[in-house]
Amino acid sequence: MSSHKCFTAKAPQEGPPLIQHGTIVFQAHYVGWIVCASFTIIAIVTSFWLINKHLQWYTNKQEQRYIVRILFMVPIYAVISTASYFFWNHSTPLLLLRDCYESIVLTAFFYLLLTYLSHDPEEQKDILRREGLSHEQASEAIRKGEEPKKWVFPFGSVRWKPQLMKWGVLQYCVIRPLTTLIAVLLDYVGLYCEDSWSPAWGHIWITGIVSVSVSVAMYCLLQFYLSVSKHLTPYKPVLKLFAIKAVVFLTFWQASFLSLLTIFGVVKDTPYMTADDINIGWGAILETFEMTIFAFVHVRAFSYKPYRPEGDTQRTPRLRSLGHAMNFRETFHELKVGCMCMWHRMHGVETDTLARRQAVLESAFGKSRTQVWKAHDLGVREKEVDDAGKLEVGIEVDRVVDVEGERQWLGTGDDYAYGLMRRERSDGLEVQFEKELTVRGYGRLGKLLD
Repeated sequence: MSSHKCFTAKAPQEGPPLIQHGTIVFQAHYVGWIVCASFTIIAIVTSFWLINKHLQWYTNKQEQRYIVRILFMVPIYAVISTASYFFWNHSTPLLLLRDCYESIVLTAFFYLLLTYLSHDPEEQKDILRREGLSHEQASEAIRKGEEPKKWVFPFGSVRWKPQLMKWGVLQYCVIRPLTTLIAVLLDYVGLYCEDSWSPAWGHIWITGIVSVSVSVAMYCLLQFYLSVSKHLTPYKPVLKLFAIKAVVFLTFWQASFLSLLTIFGVVKDTPYMTADDINIGWGAILETFEMTIFAFVHVRAFSYKPYRPEGDTQRTPRLRSLGHAMNFRETFHELKVGCMCMWHRMHGVETDTLARRQAVLESAFGKSRTQVWKAHDLGVREKEVDDAGKLEVGIEVDRVVDVEGERQWLGTGDDYAYGLMRRERSDGLEVQFEKELTVRGYGRLGKLLD
């Protein structure tokens, strides 16, 4: 380290070659290389076996897209940890790139939980609203004299609930890659200085920004899980969360512990390796061992069996499935929508008028519009009536009719309803109430049809 530059310290001597004058000179780090490589091979084989199963039975694209992204975490972490040990003089940029994938995994897990709730975004909103995770539902609870649900400590008074929750996770997949790129560039020009906590170098600033960003993302993910945990119970989310977060947790804390050993002089320099190089080696051995364990945990947590159809069915093309899983266009779209949403909210612009209207309608009629749509999408309903020992089965069929030049459906039976097949343009609140009453059969049109 000089007064203007800070590059990674190197050992005063290079290690002797493996073979010297026909004799094998076996150094300690060669043992570490063999151990790391062995654990890495086991982790890769196990993970790619599971990934291959998901790709050849790629029957649920919405869910398996995120599962495949998560499963790549183990081989990526194992390979890069081993490479950082083999090339310890270039370990800093390698480990930074490895940790960058954490943001992809965290975002994929959040959207996997959302997909478990429902594949329909409107139904997801209904669930979040029913669980009190909306400003509209909180206002309705206050109006009824009830205590609105709050976020867990310390942000119990957050108002932008679903929007901020999603953006709190998404921001990490922006900040983490950006800070990684900056850190790699600073390390290349000698301004990063991983061994120093001085504000004159980039390490402390990058670490602080990343720590705040990942804390916000984990807080929002935890808040989301606590709010909808009863809906996610069949999918074993706790095991899945453990299989993901434990990797990041162990990686961070064991690296911090090894750094403390160097600070207190427990790990010392050798003629061929600095104390930091030795820590990198021990860290790589521990991490590859952990990746081997988590590879088998993933087999249990993210099983492919629920997605495998019964019987002898045709398998999906692996490359096409992989291309779909690793296509991040939907993530970029979510980032764009999230940025626009947050910008509008900061300027007092309502971002989702439909959510507010549906919350009011649900409080008035006890059912959301999505629930009504799902009920009518079934089209046929069987009724069992026990009348004087007779079993009657009633079949209800929706009919499509033309009313004033627009195709509309008209349900038959006691609970007939009326509405447009296509989405209506936004009307005033009073007009929308009148239309919703008509849909429920309480309006003037309902009496005429009766």
